[in-house]
Amino acid sequence: MPIPLSQLVAELEALACRRAVQFALEIGLRRVTFEGDLVTVINAIVRRSPEFLPYENVIDDIRFQTLDFQFSDFCHVKRNCNIVADTLAKKPKHCTRLQVWLKDLLEDIIPLVLFDVHRVI
Repeated sequence: MPIPLSQLVAELEALACRRAVQFALEIGLRRVTFEGDLVTVINAIVRRSPEFLPYENVIDDIRFQTLDFQFSDFCHVKRNCNIVADTLAKKPKHCTRLQVWLKDLLEDIIPLVLFDVHRVI
């Protein structure tokens, strides 16, 4: 989904995380793990940082919404270990509306998923 206006990278990552949390709630997930490649955002969510962040309200929204899950976790992963998510995150540059894929994979994403699966095995 495109996010309008140009913001700090960390703010964009926090906004994307908040939308992922909202989406997980909308489709009825109750036990979730969220992964992100920006350690400052993940740390801000997991640890209550004493310093003020310009996107602190977004972090607070994420924390509040996670109260509706039975279990939730936030993990930092390196971008090269999260190729599928990174590729999907770049897709809104070429679209103007929300797009959701629940069952079928996009043809250009299939090789990336297979690469990730074979790396884990």
